[in-house]
Amino acid sequence: MLNVVPARFVVLTAICMATLLFHSPTSAAAPKERIALMLSGSQCQEAQQTLEPLLRQTEGVFAVDGTSVPGHLLLDVEEGTISAQDMLTVAQTILGTTLSCQIKIMQSCITAPKHTGAEASAK
Repeated sequence: MLNVVPARFVVLTAICMATLLFHSPTSAAAPKERIALMLSGSQCQEAQQTLEPLLRQTEGVFAVDGTSVPGHLLLDVEEGTISAQDMLTVAQTILGTTLSCQIKIMQSCITAPKHTGAEASAK
């Protein structure tokens, strides 16, 4: 009598492996970088609602997360194509002077600059 369970397991394993290889991170497009913008002021909730959809439409931006860290926008951008300063300028331009909300680049462990081997050995 043929045991069907091991045969199904082998087929499902093969399908899963093929799917993982097809969608592996090494075959992904550009590497991503995280930029954190901190919002402070009395009208930042309104500003955030304005900014999120418009920043998502910015070239080089993969995702905008305004819910994980209160008072912050976390932006996943294509590494090397857009800087934190670029995103700050875009956000400030979108808001203009109409809302009472200050936006700053949040420097932290998630936005720390990358060091090359030469910089690391010089320290």
